[in-house]
Amino acid sequence: MNWKQSFRVGGLVALMTISLVGCNSEASYSPQEIIDQALQETKELESYYGEYTMDIDETGGATVKEWMKDGKRRIEMSVDDDHVIAVNDGKQITTFSKKENKASIMTFENGELEELMGKSPKDSAQVLLNIVKDSHDISIAGEEKIAGRDAYHITAKAKKKNTLLGDIEVWIDKKTWLTLKTITTNAGNVTQQEYTKLEVNKKIDDALFAFDIPKGATIEQIDTLDQTAPTTIDEVKKQLGDFLILPEENGLTLSTILDMKVEERPEFSFEYEKDEQPAFSVSVFKVVSNFTTFGSNLANEEDIQVRGEKGTYMDLGELFVISWSENGYEYSIITENPELTKEEILAYAEEMTIVQ
Repeated sequence: MNWKQSFRVGGLVALMTISLVGCNSEASYSPQEIIDQALQETKELESYYGEYTMDIDETGGATVKEWMKDGKRRIEMSVDDDHVIAVNDGKQITTFSKKENKASIMTFENGELEELMGKSPKDSAQVLLNIVKDSHDISIAGEEKIAGRDAYHITAKAKKKNTLLGDIEVWIDKKTWLTLKTITTNAGNVTQQEYTKLEVNKKIDDALFAFDIPKGATIEQIDTLDQTAPTTIDEVKKQLGDFLILPEENGLTLSTILDMKVEERPEFSFEYEKDEQPAFSVSVFKVVSNFTTFGSNLANEEDIQVRGEKGTYMDLGELFVISWSENGYEYSIITENPELTKEEILAYAEEMTIVQ
């Protein structure tokens, strides 16, 4: 997959709002044991109503009301001078900005929305644990009250500095395992989310999940997120010309070429395997005149040399991204195998040659 799609900071932060840990806080259990036990015993809530605040790096915030029932969700957010409503009815997501009088609709095929949003808090927690278990030190910091409810305070400290997913603190409701408060540090930015009110198993009218777009509003239909399509090397050459490609040698094979369907310019991703296992992907596109390198201001980037060119190295925990520009093209390599090292990927980059 394209590395920009792979690292979705917002998605990771959303995962942190799911139950992380366990059913008791006895000192005889380690944090990991508590987490594992909680994942076995957690029962899914049928419904809840909540109110919470969000603050991003002390520069701006929002107040949010949330209704959830049987996997459907409605969120109303007041931010700056706008009021935004987002409704997930199980088949599509509709967002409406009162200030702009504009609605956006994203429709999904059967099962796609469930997969995107996560099948359950338990499943999402397990995904998150796999992400942070090796890159963070997890500990129990105590018990506190949030929104009048008893909560465990859990900390996850990044083992390395300047990683994309930095230090994390979560406060977990002891009865429902919902996350009542989250503080995350990503690329130097601090985001805090905290419930001020939570009513669990509340009776919620189904009509809340059927949003009627106001008359006269502008309506935009948005394609679903995964709009990539397989393509051929000849098609890539036709659109990009003489770009660099990695030869298939020493057990390295090109498994798939994807057209990323980027509106602004053609972009393609080359998926490589090593010894029949996913290794890394290489994305490439022509640099346009108004192009700004993604993440050029992120604190977690390290300046490096790639093929004699100025590039960047971005640590994503177990995985990482190496990017650089060369002869009018932008290249990014994102690892898919945590055993690969920066030195190995730089060595692969040196082997790239002009496509024939």
